[in-house]
Amino acid sequence: MTILRNRSRAAAPFRSLQIVPLVLFATISCSSTIEPRSGVTLLVTNGTCKGGHCDSLRVLGFPGNQPLTPGGFWSLDLGLITESEACFTLPRTAAFHVIGVRPDGTMDTTTFTWTSAKSLALGAQPPSSSQLQANPSTGAFVPASAAGWQITVPGGSQATPSSVCTP
Repeated sequence: MTILRNRSRAAAPFRSLQIVPLVLFATISCSSTIEPRSGVTLLVTNGTCKGGHCDSLRVLGFPGNQPLTPGGFWSLDLGLITESEACFTLPRTAAFHVIGVRPDGTMDTTTFTWTSAKSLALGAQPPSSSQLQANPSTGAFVPASAAGWQITVPGGSQATPSSVCTP
């Protein structure tokens, strides 16, 4: 019996190695095949409109690949909505640079790149509010997975695919 236990223990690392290709294959198979897309539009309905008056809102996009910075969330300023609806064209790509200083005094820059093939959540706030305090208020979606999207802000919880709007 002791021999069998020792053989089983010795064989255990080899069983792990047999699992690695399977896990690697599953990871590659589940990877996204969506490519970044230009010209994706977002039709935003202003949920503040009442009796013919609409509050102005700054519409922001929050990339899913957020760095951990003390300055709040990284956001893309998609534009201002002042009427009942507005159409925005989402960027194909955007970059956020975190600039730090190493102990020797040299600059250390890390770049976070977002593309329309990665997730994006939305938020809206009055134009006078600081973007440092901005937060997403919707679920994330992948803009490149449809040519057009629509949502109501505030109030909408998820952007949904729609026809392309004209900015």
